[in-house]
Amino acid sequence: MKTLIIIVWCITFGCVTISSATTVKGKVVSSGNPIPSVQVTDGKSIVLTDKRGNFTLETFSGSKYIYYSLPSGYNSPLENGIPVFYEKINNNSLIQRVNFELEKSKVSQYKHVFILWADPQIQKLEEFDKLKIVVEDVNKTIATIPSRVPVHAICAGDLVFDKLSFFEKYKQVISALKVPFYQVIGNHDLDYNNRSDELSDKSFSDAFGPSHFSFNVGKIHYVVLKNVFYYGLSRRYIGYIDENQLQWLENDLHFLKPGSTLIVSLHIPTVYGESQKPESFLVEMSNSLLNREALYEIFEPFNTHILAGHSHTQWHTQVKPNIMEHVHAAASGAWWKGQICTDGSPQAYTVYEVNGDSVNWYFKGVNLNKSEQFKVYKTGADSLLPDCFLANVYNFDSDWKVYWYEGDILQGEMERYWGKDPDAFMLYRPGVARKNSWINASETNHLFKAVPHIKNSKIRVEVIDRFGNKYSKALE
Repeated sequence: MKTLIIIVWCITFGCVTISSATTVKGKVVSSGNPIPSVQVTDGKSIVLTDKRGNFTLETFSGSKYIYYSLPSGYNSPLENGIPVFYEKINNNSLIQRVNFELEKSKVSQYKHVFILWADPQIQKLEEFDKLKIVVEDVNKTIATIPSRVPVHAICAGDLVFDKLSFFEKYKQVISALKVPFYQVIGNHDLDYNNRSDELSDKSFSDAFGPSHFSFNVGKIHYVVLKNVFYYGLSRRYIGYIDENQLQWLENDLHFLKPGSTLIVSLHIPTVYGESQKPESFLVEMSNSLLNREALYEIFEPFNTHILAGHSHTQWHTQVKPNIMEHVHAAASGAWWKGQICTDGSPQAYTVYEVNGDSVNWYFKGVNLNKSEQFKVYKTGADSLLPDCFLANVYNFDSDWKVYWYEGDILQGEMERYWGKDPDAFMLYRPGVARKNSWINASETNHLFKAVPHIKNSKIRVEVIDRFGNKYSKALE
């Protein structure tokens, strides 16, 4: 009788199909050997594999993928350099079987290196040839790393410039790196033709898998988050992490020992820092993370490094004593319209060297020597500072020192200030790039100035980074 009533109701009024959750069962193994205590998730809830490597997960309705957090000491299979640690959930099945095969690392991961670039942002096919030059430079850097030190890479978003059909070509180009390359979704990687944020990562996920996930290498726990929130108007977004991700993140970090080092990659910086003050709250909404305090609270027990892109500029912010944010210059420079970013930093990537739970890093300009950490300008290079010579120290943070010498005599530290890099100001000044009039030099606070005591004297600038490395340049 109940069935008959339902049939009559459907014929009369029409029926809405409600998708049911799928129960996924499987195991995680390596060469047939079970791997216990591996986190398996559908992006919402998390379970651990048992001692036989088995897991059972009651997925949530609407979940797209079943995937694992790569355990330390193992590697995921690669396709075109992209780690494949996931499988699509068959939402038409009540029960699904999924087995994951991992490869045990042949070398210790205690020491390892990862390379981060941001904003390759390909808009035209011919720009892939320019990206290949960046890939070649990264390969040269990788070649300098001892063979027994494992390497992986992360892109901090904006893989393409709204050309989602380029994802496959992008994968082909970066596969030349031959290292695991994890991808973060950026605002230019979204499906803006879909009606909600929940559907905005479809093309990205089809190409690269889940848009939030975690993995482990050595003693370091890595997390990737989607913090670009599309609110339904064409190409409009804010920096925001939804509640589902926050809950998933809390569950993910529940298994991490307090005091551990945590590396978190996302696209939009949590703190606005391109200039002294945002032009408006609307600008801040799309250039910083609006609910950042909720994220910081979750990170409280850990030594956290946040890695971001988005701005096409380089800077660091000590958010809290345990949280440092690194914002990365673009691999594309100024959207492939110039080889320097809008803050004067060269197109670049950053090399992070991990030893146990400690992390060092250095800035690497594309086709530049590792020692090229800053540039100097003669007196009068900036018309607003006619009596000053200048230095732009790309990777500066508060633990760096910038000294100047006159006639080989130390004169003290140069004065840090907010301003525009003279080269960037000239290259991107209004009227120069008419087809790209939205590109302008941006203010930065990794600029330094000093006034010589003697006209035409011999001037040298010495920079010491937070790790004690010294770099020196003389004014020619």
